[in-house]
Parts: sequence; structure tokens; C-alpha cells
Amino acid sequence: MSTRQFAHELYTGLLVLPGVRAVLGARLSPADEVLVTRWADGSGLSSGPRGLAADATELPSDPGEYPLPLAELTRRSPGMAARVAAVGGDGLLVTVFGVAEGGRGLIGLATAADESDAAELGTALTQVVELVVAADHRISEQRALEDHQALDALLAEASLRMDASLDIADTLRAVLRMVVPALADGAAIHIRRDEQMVQIAAAHVDARRERLLAEHLRGGRWAGEPVVTGTARAGDGPCPAGLPVEVGLDTMTMGVLRARGRDVGLLTFFHRGRSDRRVSTRFLHDLAGRAALAIDNATLYEQRRHDVTSLQQHLLPAVLPTVPGLEFAAGYNAADHTLEVGGDFYGVVDQPDGTVVALVGDVCGRGAAATAVTGLARHTLETVLAEGGPAPHALDILNRKMLRERISRFLTIATATLTQGERGELLVETQSAGHPPPLVVRRDGSVEESGCRGRLVGVLPRLDLRPGVGTLLPGELLVLFSDGLIEARDADGGFYGDTELNLTLTRSRDLPLPAMVDALLAGSDRYHVNDDVAVLVVRNLGVTTLDRELPSDEVPGAVTDALRQLGHPAALPDHLLQFTAPCAITAKVSGDATWARIELTNPNGGTAWTELTA
Repeated sequence: MSTRQFAHELYTGLLVLPGVRAVLGARLSPADEVLVTRWADGSGLSSGPRGLAADATELPSDPGEYPLPLAELTRRSPGMAARVAAVGGDGLLVTVFGVAEGGRGLIGLATAADESDAAELGTALTQVVELVVAADHRISEQRALEDHQALDALLAEASLRMDASLDIADTLRAVLRMVVPALADGAAIHIRRDEQMVQIAAAHVDARRERLLAEHLRGGRWAGEPVVTGTARAGDGPCPAGLPVEVGLDTMTMGVLRARGRDVGLLTFFHRGRSDRRVSTRFLHDLAGRAALAIDNATLYEQRRHDVTSLQQHLLPAVLPTVPGLEFAAGYNAADHTLEVGGDFYGVVDQPDGTVVALVGDVCGRGAAATAVTGLARHTLETVLAEGGPAPHALDILNRKMLRERISRFLTIATATLTQGERGELLVETQSAGHPPPLVVRRDGSVEESGCRGRLVGVLPRLDLRPGVGTLLPGELLVLFSDGLIEARDADGGFYGDTELNLTLTRSRDLPLPAMVDALLAGSDRYHVNDDVAVLVVRNLGVTTLDRELPSDEVPGAVTDALRQLGHPAALPDHLLQFTAPCAITAKVSGDATWARIELTNPNGGTAWTELTA
């Protein structure tokens, strides 16, 4: 039965008692404030009639039974006396009794009865009060259960949100939006950073005042400022908020966020003076505990990720060598599903005779063991290569060392040995020890796979290397990569290497090499590169006939002369001659008689480039 149905049955039942002309019902707060009023007479039952609450405040409020004849009622509450007289009553029998949550209930019978009916009415009132008190406590218990379930559901949702993301700032902002306005009129989160509590989120039930709240919290102009600065501790109970009147929040409840024995933040709920939004201490402590653990986990994750990133960077060359006629660019994608260091690596070795060896490797697995093998492989290969040893010899030495030391992990490596030809071309010999063969991107955009093959390093005594031999003309590129690139998948499960990798190479071949590497690692914005990937790209620039800074008005002539030295017949494109103002330009021209690349860099760092073919 609903509350409305219960009230109708109750008041209708009282109206049929002998001598009863009307029934008054009211509920009072612990501060004697009238919260609910009802009046029933021959015309029906009404809730909250105008003026009834004011009339009821003048009646007795202490528990007990009060017979109030019309004359006494007139002195105490003229308005109530007028209501009783209007229904033909000559008095009001009032009973005040305690209800749930410290409040009180009031039932009054407007009567026109003789003394013989008084005993029956008193008995009826006693029974009604018992029934009302029992129903009120049942409703209060049900409401408390529902509130408890709602709070548990909110805590569960908050926990799910905090567990689902390591972007703790955004997550906690979302949690505050769940709490305000459901449980509080305002809220704020501070996180400890560099031994200070830094505000990262604030919410206000009045969106227009949210900015004011955030500004005052940042300025420390509130009662919680000593806690933020570390000069005091938060208490368990409500206290004055200490905020300006215009913020509209009077009291606050604060909780320190503690995780693993450390204070990691501060959670504060704010309330308006007469607001019915309140949060229990239990809920505050539960939410604070979960938020603290989420913050601490995110902090530990960020620290671990920083450590892994730093270690990964130490396993890769800080800079690639500068070699006349060659352009290098490399990139690394770390797997996003783990916090362990990957085993992919790359490098470029400039040998004493001018030969250049580029390499990309991939150690099986991740973590400390893979890191150790990566360090061993890089050190061994680069040491042998730097002394002028050929790539197959370096790979053989590494293979024998791994077998001798009984290293349980294996690795794959691809190398490319680049030797300058007489006319700007590069003689290329590639090796693959169980690794994806390097790709060659020709001037016309076609992509070819070098024909090298071989066994994994660290498994068998013989690598059985079969080299690939070719030529790289000026303007052509050599691309080395680890298998995480070709194994990137799209939403349908298709492999990047089977479908669009060659197309991406063709489309991006004219870009500056760093931009080309970024395009590869982006997976054409369709394929998710979800593994460790190392990429190394080499472009043959041919012969460089110009590479210096010039006044902008001298650039056209210098570039034209440089093209002439290459034997290139093309004229300088008009769009490269358009300078908005006189300035210094770094001009670079490379190539041969059939292909040339022109790069012009202005003082602000902007670069324009073009490629010319005969």
C-alpha cells in the first residue's frame, strides 16, 4: 500500500468515529518545524492546505495527549480554532508521538462529542498512533535500505570508473559528477604532488557558482586550507566551509585519501545550510578509500611507465650518425598492454671505410631477460661492425656467443650494408636472420622486398644466411622494421602487412623521413599497432651540391646552379621562390641527373621541399 492510500484509509476510518467532524495530521522535524500537514473532513482529504502548517505550529509539540476545548484552542491557535468551528466541532483532541529519525507525529480530532464518546476516541487514537508509528518505522527502514543500496550502487559505479582508466584526473572528475548533486551540493578532489595537495577537480550543484568554488579552493581561501598546506588534519564530522557567501556552501565534510600508509589526496563534500543532501561518514570513508587506491595505483603506474620508457630509450641510440648522401629516421612504438621493456631495437653503424650498416632486431619476449639479450646483441653487433667487420660475421659471432652462454631466448635481425657507388647510387646487401626482409621503395612508388633469408639467432650453430643484393638510386628508400608492424590488425582482423603497408610506403615516400616513420607507426589510422615496433628508414640523397644558409634573394640562383652541377635539366619551381620578406634561408640540393630533392628551411623552422624528376 502506498503512503497516499494508507493516509486515505486512516483518515477515512477516523472520520466515521462517533462525534468526529475532522481529522488533522502533521509531521514535525526534530526542530519543531512542520514538514507535512493533512486535513480531512466531510469534503474529503487534502494535503498541505494553505495556512494549516502555521496553525499547527501553535499546538503542543511535546509527546502526550491534549484535549483542547474550543475556547482554549482559540487562545492558542485562532486559525486552528476557526477550522474546527467551521466543521461544527467544539474542541480538538491532539496526540503527539515520536516517529523515526527524531521527528514527531501529530494527530488531532475535531470533535462535537459528549463525554461518553471520549473513552472510545482515546482508545481509537492509541490504536491509530501504534499503527502510524509501526508504519513510519517500516517506511523509514525501507527508505534506509534503499538509500544504503543506492549508496552501494554509487560506490560500485565509482569503483568501476576508477578501475577502468589510469587517467585518474578525468576519472575523479566523473566521480564528482556522480556525487553532486546526488549526495552533496559541492565537492572537491585534491591530489598530493611534490609534497603539496593540488586541486584537480571541483563540482557545484549550481553550475554558475562552480567556477567561483574552484577559484576559492585554488586560492586556499576556505576552512580546509590548513589540511591542504599540511598544518592540520581533516576531522570526521561536518565543519564550517569557510567559503565566501557568494559560493553558497556553508558546511563541509573532509576525508583524507590514504593508500598503503601514505596520504595521497583529499576529498571534500560541501553542503548548503538547509539542504537535505547529506553524506554519511561511512560513505565518505568508503569512497575516499577507493579513490585513494585508484590514485596510488595510477601514480605507481605512471612511475613504472616512466622507468620503462627511460630504460627503453637507453637501449636505443640517442642519435643516428650523419652520413653524406644519406638521410635516416627511426621510430619506436611501445606496446600499450604491458609495463615491461620490449626487446625491439635499431641502430646505424658508420664503418671506417665509409660503409654504413643499418640494422633492426627483435628479441623474443619482454621484461628483464629480453632487455639483457637486447643489450648483449646491440653491444656485440655494433662492436664488430664498428671495427669494420661485415654484417654476416657480426651475426655469426653473436649467434655463437648466445649458444656458448646458453641464453634461452632467441632473436631475429635484419641488416642492410650500404656502400656508395660512383654516381650517387648505393650498393645494398641485406641479411635476414629470421627477420622480415627490408623493403625498397623505388622512385615510381613501387615497393620491392629484398630477397634475403636466414635462421633465428641463438638457436642453431649455422644461420644459413642468404643475402639480398641490389642498388638504391638517389630518391629511393630502404625500410627496415620489426614484425609488430606487419602484424598490426584492423577491426576485421586483417594484417597491415598483407593489405596497406605497401600503399602507405608509396603514399608517404616523398615526405620528410620522420613524417614517413610516423605514418607507418600510425597504421594508416586504421590498423592498431599494439606491439613493440622498431622502424628504421634510409633515403639515398645522392650527391649533395648545395647545403648552406643564404639570403633569400640569393636562393634561386644558388639552387639553379646546384641543379646544373647535378646535370639535372629541370627549372626551379615557382612556389619555392615566394618569400614573404627578406630572410636567411638554409638551402639544400641533392640527387643526380634524373632525380633531385630541394629543401628550403626558413628561420622559424618551417621547411618546404620538392622532388624533381627528369
